[in-house]
Amino acid sequence: MKQSINSIWILLIVVVISSCGKQANQPEPLPVNTGKLAKVSIGGGYTDSLYYRQDGKLDKIILFSDLGGTTYKEIYHFTYNSIGKVAKVQIENGDEFRYTYVNDFVTAVSRYENGIKMNYKFYNYVAGGNRLESVEEYAKASPNDIGFAYTFRQDYTYYADGNLKEEIRYQINQNGQATKYQSIRYEDYDQYINVDNSFRHFLYMSGINITTNNPRKIIRRDEIAGTEQQYNYQFTYNSKSLPVKRTMSTGPVGSVETELTYSYY
Repeated sequence: MKQSINSIWILLIVVVISSCGKQANQPEPLPVNTGKLAKVSIGGGYTDSLYYRQDGKLDKIILFSDLGGTTYKEIYHFTYNSIGKVAKVQIENGDEFRYTYVNDFVTAVSRYENGIKMNYKFYNYVAGGNRLESVEEYAKASPNDIGFAYTFRQDYTYYADGNLKEEIRYQINQNGQATKYQSIRYEDYDQYINVDNSFRHFLYMSGINITTNNPRKIIRRDEIAGTEQQYNYQFTYNSKSLPVKRTMSTGPVGSVETELTYSYY
């Protein structure tokens, strides 16, 4: 959609204080030491800040970057339905994501630009369970198009413990034929809770946990070119077994190319 969505590993906690007092829709501060994820930062000036309502549900996420004096900020607001599920995520640029549920499971997410529905995704689950099996995307090429074209599918497989094993991505042509173009394998999981589920896929997969623990090896394969790239991850945890730092490298284990830090309320 926009560069901000593709660079979601980012952001900064901004404390908003108004001389006129709190607005009605402003989240109340959470008590300290709740353990909820507050901020994710990555070197280079990117931060993601998460704010919560008093009931513990996400109220908004602020994406912020400061690169060489050029700043960028985007704010995502969450609203909920009568059963406490995310009903809508609104972006201050006018875009909006709307959520449909069946038996408490997300079954469709639609994206609107300036009030016009531009694409939607269907979610299919493993029979008899709550694990995601596949996602199908339908999109318009332009706002004036009448219908939607089937453009993309992503399949998921899991290990016996429920952690994600592989994602396979397909492009769909005009005749409905699928071409596998990328696969992503997840390996060497640790035993600690994965907190990235709180925010990583918050637009199209809000409320869907696709993995429980943290993979320390991810292998991306270009199925068209036949090439692979391995990413090695190392985690540092606090006394509550929550990650406070994650390093990534494509070289030998122990080398560092990027560093991501987590902080908590």
